[in-house]
Amino acid sequence: MSPSGSMPWRIVSTLSITHLISYGTLFYAFALLIDPMERDLGWSKTALTAAYSLALISSAFFAMPVGRLIDQGYGRAVMTGGSVLAALLLVVWAYTDSYPVFVLIWLGLGAATSALFYEAGFAVLALNLGLLARRGITIITLVAGFASTVFIPLLHVLIDRYGWRDTLLAMAALNIGICAVLHATGIPAAPARPKHTGESRSVAPSTSNPRRVLAKPAFWLFVITSVLQGIISIGIPVHLIPILLERGFSIEAAVAAYTVIGPAQVAARFLTGFGERAMSLRGIGVLTMAMSALGFLLLPFISAGSWLIFVFAGLYGASNGMLTIVRALLPPELFGREDYGAIQGMIAMPVRITMAVAPFAFGALWAWWGSYDAVIVLCLGMAVCSLIAFMLNLALAKEP
Repeated sequence: MSPSGSMPWRIVSTLSITHLISYGTLFYAFALLIDPMERDLGWSKTALTAAYSLALISSAFFAMPVGRLIDQGYGRAVMTGGSVLAALLLVVWAYTDSYPVFVLIWLGLGAATSALFYEAGFAVLALNLGLLARRGITIITLVAGFASTVFIPLLHVLIDRYGWRDTLLAMAALNIGICAVLHATGIPAAPARPKHTGESRSVAPSTSNPRRVLAKPAFWLFVITSVLQGIISIGIPVHLIPILLERGFSIEAAVAAYTVIGPAQVAARFLTGFGERAMSLRGIGVLTMAMSALGFLLLPFISAGSWLIFVFAGLYGASNGMLTIVRALLPPELFGREDYGAIQGMIAMPVRITMAVAPFAFGALWAWWGSYDAVIVLCLGMAVCSLIAFMLNLALAKEP
């Protein structure tokens, strides 16, 4: 598609809606289902969250093959199949009383989410939109950024009125009745492959190989940056309120600070996506890492009750929001536009594995140290190291 072409709103609106539903039902819903499942089934929170963490690990191992299939033009089949699989597993979950089956369900949901979450949607956009992918990715993240705002209160009402099992059936209906249908009708079919005529044989065959990036130091620096920021992005939301309570903030102040994160993410994504003329993507990346480091440098000096906690929340949320855009759009600049989906999958694998253990690791560090001070220092160290790795990455990218 020409960079001067108009935005193909059909695919962008399709993926915006399906990402909103997928994240709402397959990511945010779990937090609301823990307590009623614990009461009804007698399974501990540790057992429940362990199964959830396995889904992140499962999704890591499916990330590259899913990306490769999308690169080959099978985005419609991959994302439609992911929604159907998610719906079926949610139905099985609604009727199960067996913990081993519950674990298997989440291993399967990990495979489904690898075909439904951002990396897959971004790969479909990159294949179909070309240079317009940046604007499309921004729109999707803006819409999906409201997944918790829409689905947390909606699912809370459903669970309270109908119970968690019927809520799971409603979630399944959304995945198959809306997401699967939209994926099947709104994503273009696989492009026709050229026939091997005598003329075409004279053209050198494609030497595309996503593993070529494994030999590039810049790739590993980008992975390091993504892993460190991924640990922060998944570990801190779980522990932020306990951190603030330990530092003397009231529960009301802690919750108020937490609510700043979401709007800051959305605002930063909007400015990042539509302000490309003001700052290059590489400059936005540097700003992203610097804001993360600045936030954790500020946090230890914020006294209980200080309004500066909202500054920290804003810096943290904005950095997270911008990071989504940077991770989606910078790899093509650094590593080429070929094999976008597979390369994103290769980056996602270590990121998701480390994200799976981050909440437990932060909790273990708190228990060992006796306070959250060690967690704050660790996050500051990771934020600074991610900034350094990113700067080295850009320096290497300038080399011939």
